[in-house]
Amino acid sequence: MDDAMSKIGELLSDEESVKQLSELAQMLMGEMNGEGETPADGGFDFTKLAGIMGAVSGSDKNTELLLALKPHLTERRQERIDKAVKLLKLLAIWDVLKDSGMLGELI
Repeated sequence: MDDAMSKIGELLSDEESVKQLSELAQMLMGEMNGEGETPADGGFDFTKLAGIMGAVSGSDKNTELLLALKPHLTERRQERIDKAVKLLKLLAIWDVLKDSGMLGELI
C-alpha cells in the first residue's frame, strides 16, 4: 500500500503528469455527459488530489525526527512510531481537505 501511495505521490508531484491526468479526466467526463467538455461544476480537480497526495508523501520535522529515532528503539516502539507517522499524515491530509473546501458541510 505504501509503495502504491509513493508511486501515486510521484506521479502527482510532476506538474506535467497532473496536467495530462486532468485533461484525460475532462475528456472522459465529457464523454460520459455526452458533451465535448466537462461542466465547470461537475469536473474533478486533480490539483486538489495532488495537494492531498503531497500531504501524504511529504514529511515534516516531527515525522523526520520519529523516523530518525526508529532504528534505535525496540520493535514494539518501532510499531508505535509507524502508527504515529500515519497519524501525522492523516492530520496533514485533514488540513489540506479542510483548506480546499472538499469537506463541504462536514465541518
